[in-house]
Amino acid sequence: MSQNISTLHHITAGFTAVLVGYTSSVVIILQAATAAGASPAQIESWLLALGVTMGVTSIGFSWYYKMPILTAWSTPGAAILVSSAAEYDMSALIGAFVVSGLMIVITGLVSPLARALQRIPTPLATAMLGAILLPFCVRAFEPAMTTPYAFLWMFLTFIASKRFVPKYTMLLLLVVGCALAFSADSESMSNPELVIAQASWVTPVLNWSAILNISLPLYIVTMLSQNLPGVAMMKSYQYETPVKPVLMGTGIANVLSAPFGGFSVNLAAISAAICMNDDVDSDKSKRYKAVIWAGVFYLIAGLLASVVVSMFLAFPKEITHMLAGFALLGTLMMCLQSAFDSPDYREPALLVLVVTLSGVTILGINATLWGLIVGWLYSFTMKTAKR
Repeated sequence: MSQNISTLHHITAGFTAVLVGYTSSVVIILQAATAAGASPAQIESWLLALGVTMGVTSIGFSWYYKMPILTAWSTPGAAILVSSAAEYDMSALIGAFVVSGLMIVITGLVSPLARALQRIPTPLATAMLGAILLPFCVRAFEPAMTTPYAFLWMFLTFIASKRFVPKYTMLLLLVVGCALAFSADSESMSNPELVIAQASWVTPVLNWSAILNISLPLYIVTMLSQNLPGVAMMKSYQYETPVKPVLMGTGIANVLSAPFGGFSVNLAAISAAICMNDDVDSDKSKRYKAVIWAGVFYLIAGLLASVVVSMFLAFPKEITHMLAGFALLGTLMMCLQSAFDSPDYREPALLVLVVTLSGVTILGINATLWGLIVGWLYSFTMKTAKR
């Protein structure tokens, strides 16, 4: 009996982790693919590639190391694509995904590189990420003028769920969003086709501008805002992450899945905690089974990507903007707190934020990278002056 209850806890935790991951950011993935000019078939392929890659890596790592090692897509990475992907064709973008994956593999192979990346001041990295996320959160409130009825329902749901059931805020917002979308266009929402998703290959092309403006920011954000917090999360539950194998494994998986739309898979942090606490299993050595179940649900979600795509493409853009903006508010707050917490880095972080928001492109380098460069140079100059 106790064995059955334990298995049920593993299944429930695995399902909840995947549900939280999907409901909190699948809209942003779809926006990223749309901004990249992907067709519905290619968007389906993106979700299939991500689902399969996350499922295989989560199951493989957890089974081999007997630890709850959950992987996830990079939501901040998707946010970068939404703001920058439209400048490049699909082949160049896929090439940038491949290069980003290779950079993660190299980081796993070369320890000094990983240490050098950790030396990038956290306030500057989080200020850059905050500037990327801020427009998403601002757009969540624009429908108050164009579709006030839908906005009122969504905003009241957001407040009520945050007050009473904060863990399920995004799930409830998604339910209300679906109801509003159904009332706006019941025909498109009522007949999703239950078919297995199909992969769509795009041949990678190396484009130096895309490598500089997509690969590098995607790599930095994935490492600093996903992999490093993922390692810290596991450490907080007394698990020693096999960092090198995980970086090499996820990097190789990214390279292999990139031609099908797998832009970035990395260690999960927040959703991973769902599979690590005492409620999952009193025996710490058996909690990895919850992640194995999460991997199974990832695979199912990837295979049924066509249903997800057909439903979300039928969403009015106002509801999509609200879902994405509300989903990222917590991350934005964390970024701004981290960026301006240290007095020594407040001015450099402010420069990073402002330059990144400016959208300037100079010498083929976009604002995301310029913000980090300007902030770091200013910080370095001020420290030199003090010495």
